Amino acid sequence: MKGLRKMVSGKMCKDLYKNISIEADGKKVDLPAVEGVIILNILSWGSGANPWGTEKEESFTKPNHWDGMLEIVGVTGVVHLGQIQSGLRSAIRITQAGHIKIRLNTELPVQIDGEPWIQPPADVVILKSALKATMLKKTKRTMRRRNTEPNMAKKELKTPIVTDDSESLQC
Repeated sequence: MKGLRKMVSGKMCKDLYKNISIEADGKKVDLPAVEGVIILNILSWGSGANPWGTEKEESFTKPNHWDGMLEIVGVTGVVHLGQIQSGLRSAIRITQAGHIKIRLNTELPVQIDGEPWIQPPADVVILKSALKATMLKKTKRTMRRRNTEPNMAKKELKTPIVTDDSESLQC
């Protein structure tokens, strides 16, 4: 209960930009006066909100999920989060990078994929290589039925399939 009280008191993230430092691709990032930092690998966050926004800026490339880049944005508080959720406003764009190192100089609340905890001072490193995932792709060839019953004979597996034009087929 004491940890929860500490997290929601509002004092832990005040002046967050003074309590953390961020390196993006080996370069120190100047943080604006924010109370929260969000790192995105896709544009959807917090039940479908897009904190990066749709506006174009020359200093940033258009984000996408396959470029191996992470987008770092900042929020100024709870009201700002509500505005992002409702689509009234975007977060503050900070940078885009493939390798991020965050140094926490003090104990701070952290959340990754919905799991919150109080993180003691530490270095948090996010690597581009950790972003790759195997994806499924539909193939062009026809699908065959697989034998899921190992003891059944081949002739017992023939099951009629009815198509839209009421023709009976055998698999």
